[in-house]
Amino acid sequence: MYNAQQFAEFNQANIEKTLRLTNIALAGAENLLQLQFSLARDLIAENVETAKAVANARSAQDLAELQKTLSQPAVGKSLNLARTVFDAASNTQQEINKLVEEQVLEFNKNLLASLDQAVAQAPASGAAVSVLKNVVETANTAYDALNKTAQRISSNIADATVAAVETGAKAAASARKSA
Repeated sequence: MYNAQQFAEFNQANIEKTLRLTNIALAGAENLLQLQFSLARDLIAENVETAKAVANARSAQDLAELQKTLSQPAVGKSLNLARTVFDAASNTQQEINKLVEEQVLEFNKNLLASLDQAVAQAPASGAAVSVLKNVVETANTAYDALNKTAQRISSNIADATVAAVETGAKAAASARKSA
């Protein structure tokens, strides 16, 4: 069935797929790490500014005003951070899903090629192979439909969750302003 050349090509393809998966995972980790460093740098800068503002406050009234002004941008920054983390994780997940989908399609293509080869070698089994090919093609169609539906549902849930969190955070921020 397999000769040495096919075996070498199969191994090379698997090595390339493994490297691609590793690169996807490392890129996702790198994005999150850069986000953490950026957040740490921003937090340090903000804390320095806050410490300066607290040191310059001359009365309790000044401190109360300072507290109000500091809490307002924190909600927006938290939402932006959550959205950025979600986007980074979502992009990594999409890349992995794309790789898995390619693997499923390649497997099915190879299976169909093997079935064709079996028919060529044993023409009497053509009807059984034809049924198997139909089953594989139907499974491919069902997989594609299911995968697209799952991606749409996942995207809709994520969008709804982000919108709900934003609405709740904005409501909380406006309640703090009026208090």
